[in-house]
Amino acid sequence: MSANIRVHTFDNGITLVGEQRPHMSSAAFAMLVGIGASTDPASQIGSASILSEMFNRGAGPWSSRELSAEFESLGAQRNHTAGIEVSVFSCAALGTNLAAILDRYATVLLSPTLDKTELENVRLLALHELHSLEDEPSSKVMVNLTGAFYPEPYGRPQMGTVEGVKSVTAESLRDYYKSCFKPNRCVIGVAGDFDFDEAVKVIGDRFGMWSGENPPPPLAPLPTKPSVHHIHRETAQQQIALAYPSAQIDDPDYYAARLGVGILSGGMAGRLFIEVREKRGLVYSVRASHSASKGRAAVFCYAGTTPDNGEETLSVIMEQLRGLPDDIKDEELARAKADIKSRLVMQSESSISRASQLVNDWWSLGRIRDIEEIKSKIDEVQQDDIRRVCERYPASAVTLSTIGPKSLEIPN
Repeated sequence: MSANIRVHTFDNGITLVGEQRPHMSSAAFAMLVGIGASTDPASQIGSASILSEMFNRGAGPWSSRELSAEFESLGAQRNHTAGIEVSVFSCAALGTNLAAILDRYATVLLSPTLDKTELENVRLLALHELHSLEDEPSSKVMVNLTGAFYPEPYGRPQMGTVEGVKSVTAESLRDYYKSCFKPNRCVIGVAGDFDFDEAVKVIGDRFGMWSGENPPPPLAPLPTKPSVHHIHRETAQQQIALAYPSAQIDDPDYYAARLGVGILSGGMAGRLFIEVREKRGLVYSVRASHSASKGRAAVFCYAGTTPDNGEETLSVIMEQLRGLPDDIKDEELARAKADIKSRLVMQSESSISRASQLVNDWWSLGRIRDIEEIKSKIDEVQQDDIRRVCERYPASAVTLSTIGPKSLEIPN
């Protein structure tokens, strides 16, 4: 671990990880808390998503508008997301304002108003997003795929469900906050130009009285057999999405798995683009990605096509997925390595992106990877490593989700 990275664990379970970068004029923090769709009550899926927005709608002595003014006066750029497993609250500003921002975030996160009137406004926005998903079939099919592929409760939609969002009340949200929003599953990452010891003091003073524990939801194994899930719609498009297990983030083959997907889907030079779109003209969009965390990981693939081309599109995609280990060319691997390293370096130049990387590493690995370690691991991967990970995780236990007028079958 780099000498610029420091770690401090507080008595209540919060872990602070910081990377000092004196050359930057900004500093950013990201606070990860183990609360998301997977921890929502089964009848109120969407509670974590609503709660993350409600933190911005009044806290302590401040109304929603006054709260925004407080952060704007400090030049703070805020963001929040509620995912399946965790919620992340992040903020970037001048390094000299970091202590003041952490102080205000303590009020936001530990003393939220959770006002009934504001809840109704947030609920309307959440329902609007859920209804708009029906008009975005490319997003809808991925939501369906996630639900079919991941075991309960990790397959839940992070935005929630219409029924779940409608059933959330101010009282149930307060109960949820009190029972699930706990420090034992909290990581705070800070990156940029800041004083680590000052951050320890501010967090200790303001978050030190936060107490309690919330155990994580149990993990269940990923699918070991193929399955098909179809939603019939009489449309001019056919949406195809599929997933199958891959190497987790703490797996020695993780980087080989990522580079394998990079060969498949690295822009216009990726195998999927060339074989499915450029050579055959079957799709208007095709892509693959690698999603990995501790305990579960997968290769995801999406294609948008026409009903007449659906069967051939799926057949060619499966040929490419299953044929990945065959004849991996040096230039393909070099391109995939350059692409991933380029993205990594550009992200690391942003203090808020780096703070997010810090908390995600600690959450998933229990340690911090510096940029040079990741680049070195990427450079070490060879063709045989990709072949090995393809043998360990073949494209066989495929979960297929489709939307359109035709149901498709997974080719043998």
